[in-house]
Amino acid sequence: MALSRGAKKLFEWLKQQRAGTIVSYEAVMDATGWSKVSLNTYIGKNKVAPFLQKLENQNLKVLMDGDEITENFFDETFTQSAPRRINLSSGDQLQGQGNKYELIEPLGNGAVGHVWSARMQSPEATLVAAKVMLPRQDLLQDSKLPNVRERFKCEAKNGRQLDHPNIVKYIDVGEVHQNPFLVMELANRSIAEKLRISGSIPEEETAEIILDAVTGLDFLHSKECPHRDIKPANLLEFSDVIKLGDLGIVKWSDFDPVFTKGGTITRESMQLGSWFYMAPEQQESPHNAVNASDTYALGVSWIELLTGQLPSPQAIGAGRYQLPDLRPGIAELLANMLRYSPSERPNLEDIQEAIQTAYSID
Repeated sequence: MALSRGAKKLFEWLKQQRAGTIVSYEAVMDATGWSKVSLNTYIGKNKVAPFLQKLENQNLKVLMDGDEITENFFDETFTQSAPRRINLSSGDQLQGQGNKYELIEPLGNGAVGHVWSARMQSPEATLVAAKVMLPRQDLLQDSKLPNVRERFKCEAKNGRQLDHPNIVKYIDVGEVHQNPFLVMELANRSIAEKLRISGSIPEEETAEIILDAVTGLDFLHSKECPHRDIKPANLLEFSDVIKLGDLGIVKWSDFDPVFTKGGTITRESMQLGSWFYMAPEQQESPHNAVNASDTYALGVSWIELLTGQLPSPQAIGAGRYQLPDLRPGIAELLANMLRYSPSERPNLEDIQEAIQTAYSID
């Protein structure tokens, strides 16, 4: 779709701007020749996102440096020939299939989505987490975007069917400007956030965290579904329990192979899962991940919780990671969880028994 004269003028004007600059409606109207009605229409249809954000008093905030905006990127965004790029703000309303939600504040974002805290519009005003599909075009190949959408659908469908105290609960689904979103129960924080504050976590407490994670993984694995992204950021702390979160790249048993054939969902520099937590077989290909791959990632995470340091794959392979003095048998258990061959790693039942024995946990 060819750009209008006004759109071309907007592109030229944006190339001269700096991120964070506050500009008036009049400045954009002068640059493009648009009327206020036209400008409001383009804003309402998200055609100027992610370049400009509407503020109060007829002002706009520039969101990108001009040298970051390529002509092709602008063209795809303005014509919306690529998936919608939208700006989310506190107070925005999301309509799900079961309820309406008001966004409160952003909690984080990744290559395929943004996560916000939100308030359910119900008498209880329950606080929840909303994960909105907002693909980063600098990380995702256009050809893989159908994969991302299918993963969101699969995560929504399967996530809502999972019912286990150590798996985060999925509550609702919906779409905002054709971008799907998921609604989940809201955790107090992730273990990664806890780790950033404390530096490391006492041994007995890490054992309880790992034991909850093992219980959640055992349930997932019973459904023939490796998680594939176990790390402290995906171990979520609730009032009295740890739950596995972010089921976005779980290897669902019913996921159509057409959406995983031929590589990952991201560009060559990216892979499903987080590299430093990945087992060797998963580093080779994310589609090689098996249940024992989660065991390896959990072992890496346990070391990080104990020491505050993430060991490198090279240090793990050489057995040269540092550990504090641990209960008898735990250092050996960790070493076995990190074995190169998946078949040599202990099963979850053995890990559970070893932890319960070492720490006298019922």
